[in-house]
Parts: sequence; structure tokens; C-alpha cells
Amino acid sequence: MSQSSRLRPFLMAGAAIVAANVAVIVWLLLDRPSEAESSGGERIGRLLEERTRAESRFDFEGEPLNICLISLDALRYDRCGFGGNERDVTPNLDRLADEAVFFADATSPSAWTLPSHMSIFTGRWPSIHGVVNKLRVVGGDRLERASLSPAIPTMPELLRDQGFLCGGFTGDAGVSGEFGFSRGFETYLDDEKFGGLPHSVPAAISWLETHRSERFFLFLHGYDVHGQFDPASGYSGHFTPDYDGTLKGGKDEQAEIREQSLTCYTEEGGPRASDLMSAADFEYHLGLYDEKVQAADEQVGRFLSALRRLDLLSRTIIIVLADHGEEFGEHGGLDHGPTLYQEMVHVPLLIRFPGYTKRLEITEPVRSMDALPTVLDALGIAPPVGIDARSLLPLLRGEPLEIEVIAETDYRLFVHRRMLRDGPWKLIFDLRSGQRELYDLSSDPLERQDLSSRAPRRTYEMEQELRGWMRRVRQAPESFRDLRETPIAEY
Repeated sequence: MSQSSRLRPFLMAGAAIVAANVAVIVWLLLDRPSEAESSGGERIGRLLEERTRAESRFDFEGEPLNICLISLDALRYDRCGFGGNERDVTPNLDRLADEAVFFADATSPSAWTLPSHMSIFTGRWPSIHGVVNKLRVVGGDRLERASLSPAIPTMPELLRDQGFLCGGFTGDAGVSGEFGFSRGFETYLDDEKFGGLPHSVPAAISWLETHRSERFFLFLHGYDVHGQFDPASGYSGHFTPDYDGTLKGGKDEQAEIREQSLTCYTEEGGPRASDLMSAADFEYHLGLYDEKVQAADEQVGRFLSALRRLDLLSRTIIIVLADHGEEFGEHGGLDHGPTLYQEMVHVPLLIRFPGYTKRLEITEPVRSMDALPTVLDALGIAPPVGIDARSLLPLLRGEPLEIEVIAETDYRLFVHRRMLRDGPWKLIFDLRSGQRELYDLSSDPLERQDLSSRAPRRTYEMEQELRGWMRRVRQAPESFRDLRETPIAEY
């Protein structure tokens, strides 16, 4: 598709030219554009065809735009309607995707909450920001609470310095302010461990009602689909009416199976989740998960309705993403953290720009940590110096963009694994054992067939590229080989 044809649908949202040699101005509207506004959009499209790549930047005029980042913790891409789930559990997210930039191949930088969100907040790899577990080893077996180095700036701090009022409304646990997430925020709610959107959404709406006239950055987060969250009303089981097994579901059961199965990564060894659960048991837990996805989607709809009621939807850029996915036996496990398969790292990523009314689907591989730099670029705000994340605006213009798609997990010191994507090819490297797994996602999206022995050259080349990246982030791949550590017990 040509650059102009890719660019035209994104900028048809009611834009007008004010300074042709300086900036492209997008006029924001609540509803569909009028005829006059459409013709203005056409003029913008023609103008942009003549602009150089260096000049092509999106500027927004009128009332300053707000930013809202919604993180749905542990939401798998394929459990959304736009990701292929036929149960219709995400109608609100699906409608949002229909009027947003929709990234169909977004990868999380890690397989669990804390390092993934810290990468989103800092734009840096987990190996760089260093907050890869809730506790860190400081000498021998002594552990201390991990927190972000004061030398590493966060996106909320940057936005605060740009005049944004920052409010965060979260489920605590892996996004607790004590790890550094509250930096830059005037208000940061983290008073309910593994709290859900029924707790954070009302607080966020109340804050918006008070500060609706101010320019804001709002972070909304909930553990609604996470294994450690049970709905207050319990489970109906309407997605699993025929289950006749012995499991009852719920966070305590999932935690027990997770902790028992994690012992398979220790020297003593232990059972995998697939040794403890049948296929029907996994399907049962997945059905309960979809119930939670449906409830979380309803909360998202409630929040978006509040934005509309407060006349903020037309003045707010909305990002929706997940920090990681969840496994239900696809590779023998339950929960998340120790592996880097697609069910764990393929996450939803949507960015809705005000006034935009059509879906723009981006199929190139990207990273969830690129979301905030993309929005900053659209607003003409320079990101922190030296970050690893990139603005994705070139892809929106139909231009090529080379991105390193990598994921890491050092989950509670049970494992040390890294992942590298090269188009459809994906390499997973176990740093301790040296085991390599190679998959072609174009023909094997479920990662059932390891091709490392059939494609040794590609495996070797991707491993060398991954090793080179590790050295650039000041990690020695060899230092992990046969490493034995005491796993971190705290979840």
C-alpha cells in the first residue's frame, strides 16, 4: 500500500491547515466530520504527500489534548473479539478498536506485571530499568524491595513537567507506587492489592469530575482478568456449563497450582500444571477467565461513557493495552511469568486519537512500550533522552520502521529467558540451559513445532543477534549458564 493511501484514512478526521510550512493541524470533533471538514482532510492528505519525512509530524490545535492510558492486566490478545474470540466478551473494546489505530502484532517486553509496566512507564527494556522482580538480591541471599533508580525518568514525570496533571488509579501489587510508579503523579491510588476496575474506575471518574478543566494524564489499571482476582459476585460458569471435574476455580486454586508447578524449574524438579490438570480443567479455567474479561470490558465501557458525559472524549487520546497474557495449558503451564510464548506476550494495543472514526490496522510487529512515545510524538513532546521505545507514527504514515522486538523474563529467579522476533520468526533462548526454540508464527501461530534443529543457521543467527543485544544492555549471556539461585517466594 502506498504512503499516501495508508496516511489518508488516519488524517481524514476533521483536520484543517493553519501553517502549511510548519505543521499539520488536526481539528478534534466528537462526531463524524462535516463536508467542509472532510474537504479540509483531503487538503491535508494532498499536502502531506509533498512534505518531507523529517517534516511529517502531527500537531494538534485548539484545546490541549489529554492522555488516558488504560491497562487491563493479564488480558490475552486472542480473548478479545478483535483478536478472534467468538464469545463476544469485549463489545466495548471492539467498538473502540473500530475507531482507533489497532496494532495486531504487539509484544509485551516481559511476561508479568512489574517489569512490563515499568518498561511502559520508562520506555526502557527491563534489563535497563532493572526492576525485574519485586525483590532484588543485594548480597548473598539477602533480598530488598526493588524500586526504580531515581536516575531513570518516567513518562508521568515528563508529562507533569509539560503541564499535565497526573492521576493514577490502580490495583496495587505489581504497579504499587513503592516500585516507582507513583513518581510524577499528583494522585496515585494503590490501596487495594490485586484490585479491579470496580475499585479504580469510580475513583478515576471522581477525579476527572474535579479536574476536567485541566490538562491531564490518567493511568487506569485493574487486575480484573488476572489469576489473583475473583469477581465480587462470584463465577456463573456460563461458559463452562458441561464441566464435571473437581476444580472449583478462583484465585486460591490458581495460586496453589501455579506455585506447585513452578517447582519444575528448580533443581529438585516438580510437576508441571499439565501434570496436575486435565484438558477439561484448563478449559474450565479459561471459561472463568472469559467471564472476567467480559466484566472488565463492561467497566471499560462505563469509563468511556463517563469521558463522553464529561465532554472529555473529544479531547483525550486513549491508549488501551495489556501488560502480558495468561496461559491455560497451551505449553503445559497455568498463569504467567516463566515463559515467553505468544499466549504470554502477544497483547492488545489500541490508540484512539480524537476525531478519528475508522480503524487503521497496523500488522507490523511492535512493542507495547512504544505506545506512550507514539502519543508524545503526535503531541510534539520530546521523550526522555536515550529510551529504547520508539514512536510508531512512521508506521501510521505507511513508512518502514525497524524495531527490535524482544521480551525478557527473570520471573522470581525461577527462570532467565529472552525472546527475539525477526518478522514471523521467533527465537526463545533459555539462558540457564542454553536451550533454543525457533518458531515460524506465520505457519505455526500456536508455537507447536520447534524448528531449531531443522533451521540451524537461522537459529544461530538469531541467537547471535540476541546475544549482541544482551551485551548492549550490559548483560553477559554466559553468566546465566547453569546459574542456580534461590527462587523468590513472594508473588
